[in-house]
Amino acid sequence: MSLYGVKTELECLPCFFGQVARTLKYAGVNGDRGRDIVRKTEAIIERAQLDEVPARTTTVIHRMLRQETGVDPYRSVKETYNRIALDKLPLLRRMAAECVDRLEGGVRVAIAGNVIDFGIFETIDLDRSLDESFLLPLSPGQVKAFSARVSSSNRILYVCDNAGEIVFDRVLIEALRDMGKTVTAVVKGAPVINDATLDDARAAGLHECATVIDNGNDGIGTLLEVCSERFLDAYRSADLIISKGQANYETLVQEQDERICFLFKVKCPVVASFLERENGDIMLIRGGSSERRDFNETSASSVEPLSRDVRSAE
Repeated sequence: MSLYGVKTELECLPCFFGQVARTLKYAGVNGDRGRDIVRKTEAIIERAQLDEVPARTTTVIHRMLRQETGVDPYRSVKETYNRIALDKLPLLRRMAAECVDRLEGGVRVAIAGNVIDFGIFETIDLDRSLDESFLLPLSPGQVKAFSARVSSSNRILYVCDNAGEIVFDRVLIEALRDMGKTVTAVVKGAPVINDATLDDARAAGLHECATVIDNGNDGIGTLLEVCSERFLDAYRSADLIISKGQANYETLVQEQDERICFLFKVKCPVVASFLERENGDIMLIRGGSSERRDFNETSASSVEPLSRDVRSAE
């Protein structure tokens, strides 16, 4: 595996503890029991390798949290955001359809949904994320390159991220399906934070536009060495892999696989620094390149409208 990729920095440590505090709140745990769990978190972080991606450490932390609390702390959050996103689905489809290019519109909608991330955020503003996703720049060259890769691919593996977000993903997957592509969507094999599982995928209607499988594990991001053979078979045979979310970027960028296109929103200073981008930027990055700014030529500091504002037409 290449050494190229995001590594754990000292800035990650407060984020680790912040995730623990949020998770214990959702699990209804505090007092002495909560303090004991925080001490176990400290022991995990003390043993963590700083040359590893942050997602590997948080995988161990969240596995411990579920074992100690005995619950899926984010189950209610996932159900809530699936419902909220489904209520928005007609709007999301219209925004993509009224974009100059439907495929680009689907990309922008999908990236907007990546804000539904309770590993990082405590509150979510979906309307703002949608507005930003249709205002922030994606260079014509990057969109054209992505479109060409889609056109030349038949089997597409779509690696999903969070519940709620997968409803936004439906819009892009539907565009791919209508182009005659065979799409397999991948969710987690077990609960972790608010990542989507098979139950969440069914609730979101993801099976209506794609074959849905799980990856056989509860890792944050995609840890290939612990994924199921069924997932690995789909991964190896895919012509194009669309990887959603920052954790999937962290864990898969090191593969240097040219078949991967990463779609996500920059949501932390460590990843922003690695990419030489700003928090909030929307990303469409080609795998297998040493250029961190590969497809993206401009950032959130220079925002220009690229598509018609269809939200005002409601």
